[in-house]
Amino acid sequence: MAAMFATPPPVVLVFAPLDPTGAMYLPADAISCAALGCHALSIVTATHIQDTTHTEQITLGSPDLIHDQMRCLLEDIQVKSIKAGPIYSIDSASVLAQVAADYSHLPLVLHLQSIPDESIVNNDADVDEITDAILQLVLPQTDIVIADQTLLNQWQADGLLSDQTNPISSLLDAGTDWVFCSLPGNKQSGVLHQLHNQDGLQQQWSSPAQADRLQDTEGLLSTAISSYLAHGASMPEACAAAIYHTDQAATRSFQAGMGNRIIHQGFKNS
Repeated sequence: MAAMFATPPPVVLVFAPLDPTGAMYLPADAISCAALGCHALSIVTATHIQDTTHTEQITLGSPDLIHDQMRCLLEDIQVKSIKAGPIYSIDSASVLAQVAADYSHLPLVLHLQSIPDESIVNNDADVDEITDAILQLVLPQTDIVIADQTLLNQWQADGLLSDQTNPISSLLDAGTDWVFCSLPGNKQSGVLHQLHNQDGLQQQWSSPAQADRLQDTEGLLSTAISSYLAHGASMPEACAAAIYHTDQAATRSFQAGMGNRIIHQGFKNS
């Protein structure tokens, strides 16, 4: 029998912590990439001790190991996009920024999230210093930032973003090309997603509000955007497709433990 060789799928490099429940980050991102026709490479930046209800402890990965593993993979495999986040340390932000600068042709998708305090992650820097490192080091290398409007408002209130402008404008001024922002909604209005660049609001979409609390729709959106970019979609096309995929996958959520329902990361659109 003649040997059969599959066409190589687009490759996404995932730079993220390891969630042992499989609800978020690695390995959930790897499953999502596979469902969207991509192959995921994994850079484990930290390891969680957690269940579906809460996170007890986070152990940071060695920055030297993170750097060496990232370089090793990028020099060996033809990566099409990089999905990063959340970021928990200045060292991780620095490594990502350094490597991304050397591979600036690759779309970098950054998922911004709140940073755990010292009671959960043993870090040499405080939350404000880590956030500032992300804004100063990583954003200039980033193609698109995915963030929740509530988080951005909090960062602005804490003085981490300028109070003279809209927080989305602050992210764009920091160097990212695009900002994808989700605004809280209700059962009547749903969730509003907006895509901004330096020319202002480019597109917006709405998603139905989910009846059940879910673990991490933003993370799936970030991974789906990375996957569609790896397939060659434009930024607006990637965002629109990612929203549709996430909305469909969210309807297939399941209850695995006592915490929020988990999105079916392996869901494939027919």
